[in-house]
Amino acid sequence: MKEITLTTPRLLLREYRWDDLQAHNALITDPDVMYYIQDVFSHSFAESLDNLALCAASKYGDPADRDFVFLVMADPVSGEYMGGIGYSVLERSPAGKRVEFGYFLQRKHWGHGYASEALAELLRYAFEEDGAWRVDGTCVADNLRSARVMEKCGLVFEGERRNYEWHVDSLKSRRYYGILKEEWEEQHGKR
Repeated sequence: MKEITLTTPRLLLREYRWDDLQAHNALITDPDVMYYIQDVFSHSFAESLDNLALCAASKYGDPADRDFVFLVMADPVSGEYMGGIGYSVLERSPAGKRVEFGYFLQRKHWGHGYASEALAELLRYAFEEDGAWRVDGTCVADNLRSARVMEKCGLVFEGERRNYEWHVDSLKSRRYYGILKEEWEEQHGKR
């Protein structure tokens, strides 16, 4: 079993371990952090345990055959758990994989560029090492910080579904972003 470990100038992106449970639970039960990620928001320690089990189980088997890549964002020196990032494989075709990513970060780390740094490395991994031909991202339209992270990483705004879903207490619109492998390669001088 080959584990995925990625590094950036300020982050270690590594696969989940069982000893991440306390920090993971604290993060995904935080209503401020998870406000825009209601499908992952945990209401109990048991739910957090189930979520961590899914994250940890994603690392077994050949990385090329995985349906999920879920990674911890950690401080490379202290090992501190800072958040999570990853993607789900939505489609496999002769062209490769189409994946959709998500991320969340402890509040104390917001506004320091960590999400952009982690996403940039995740995109590199998806395109260069995991056979992705397209990477998608989405956010509730009023989640301007998440939209900005995607735009900084070169994803293209592809449209908005107006009043698309019930979110917390009202109907909200959803924004859609995507980037193709050839676009990413062009942006990074690889073509």
